[in-house]
Amino acid sequence: MHLFTYGTLMFPEVWDRLAIGEFASVPATLPNYAVYRVRDAVFPGLVAVAEEDPPQAVEGMIYLDLDQETLFELDTYESDLYDRVAVSPVLASGKQIACEAYVIPSARRAALTSQPWCPDEFKAKQLQRYLYG
Repeated sequence: MHLFTYGTLMFPEVWDRLAIGEFASVPATLPNYAVYRVRDAVFPGLVAVAEEDPPQAVEGMIYLDLDQETLFELDTYESDLYDRVAVSPVLASGKQIACEAYVIPSARRAALTSQPWCPDEFKAKQLQRYLYG
């Protein structure tokens, strides 16, 4: 199974800290989704964009061919805030690839702020604290 990541899991430092193994990865874009900050947290949540809203897309990373043991560890890391659902990100070549991603379901949308989550800001200001407290 392939996993599209858009937040903390895009960072090798976070992935390595989880000690879940090495997997090939490729950059990709996920259309019709947006990423916002989780309330009172430094990590993000991914949500589907409503059809009537302006088009949006999320830049991220796809980890390829994850095994069930790794998925179990990731499910535990991501908690019950997220649901792992099927998505279809697009590679730079234009090819869509079947993946799953951790998404905030509509019933838990109140957990998000209206502020977009910025990976560059996270890396510059919060990554070290996120990793080491």
